[in-house]
Amino acid sequence: MKITFGEMREKGARGVLIYCADYRCGHSTALSANRWPDDVRLSDIERRFICTACGELGADVRPDFNRDGLPTPAMGYR
Repeated sequence: MKITFGEMREKGARGVLIYCADYRCGHSTALSANRWPDDVRLSDIERRFICTACGELGADVRPDFNRDGLPTPAMGYR
């Protein structure tokens, strides 16, 4: 069971990262967390997402601690 949006906001995260449930797809997106109330758990909304790339139902939702910051370079970033 994951943390609530309220707990996430207390730690400074203002957005969420959404990853497709199908590990072969790899599609992801970032969203603002403003639409969900503080008492909702991140795990409560995971089954509601449908991937726009492959159509898979379900997602992995994680806090986005870099929502308002600069992009973080990653492997393959140019």
